[in-house]
Order: sequence, then C-alpha cells, then structure tokens
Amino acid sequence: MFHSSFRYTFKNATSCNNTHELTAREMGGRVHQATIGNLRELLHSGRPVIIDFWASWCAPCHAMAPIFRDLAEEFDDRVIFAKVDVENNRDLATQLKIKSIPTLVFFKHGKEWDRLCGVKNRNELRKHLEKLSS
Repeated sequence: MFHSSFRYTFKNATSCNNTHELTAREMGGRVHQATIGNLRELLHSGRPVIIDFWASWCAPCHAMAPIFRDLAEEFDDRVIFAKVDVENNRDLATQLKIKSIPTLVFFKHGKEWDRLCGVKNRNELRKHLEKLSS
C-alpha cells in the first residue's frame, strides 16, 4: 500500500516526468496484470507493450478503462496491453518513475518508447498505438 505522502503525489500530480519470469495473469481477457515479477517476460514477448498505471480511487483511471479495454481487443494481435495497480505494485511504479495517474507507458523492443499522462481520447490513443505497432 502507498504511504500517504506517495498517495498524495499520485492524486495531486498533474504532469508526467520523464527478475524472474512468471506467467502473466490476464485481467478481463486481453489485458495482463503487469508486476515486477513478469515485466521482463512481457517486454521480451516480441511485441510492443503498453502499460496503464492506475488505482481504484482514481476517477480518471476509471474513465480510461473502457477505452483501454476496447483498444486491447482491436490491437490484440499487434500490441500487448497490461495494467499496473499502483497501490499493489509500488515497487514497479517507483522503478518506472510514475509520478501521476493515469500514466500510459509504451515499450518497443523492450525499451521505453513513450509515455502519456492523463486521460486520452480513443482516437488519440489509437494513433499512438498505430505508430507503436508499425
């Protein structure tokens, strides 16, 4: 669980600053739950990866959820979609320097390619995924 000061940072930040293998558990079909234990497996799958950092108390995160889920189905054969609950995976959020949520981190060839902070509309995110997967 996040300490109150860390939770405050996630709730109030408005801008984005720039192992061993475990089987990835799926959340709702095509969206994996990323952890510090399976991140390497996900990043070295041979496909680009998008990870959504979120929390249950984050209203903007809930607004993004259906968009993320729909695009996961649309890009299923080209991009791996994963989510990280920052409340339960503080180490991974800290390792990737997540300062606000929702934050989407894109990986290509196992390396960070880009990141977006805040709620994004479906078309903006789709264009980003098209570039990532080309």
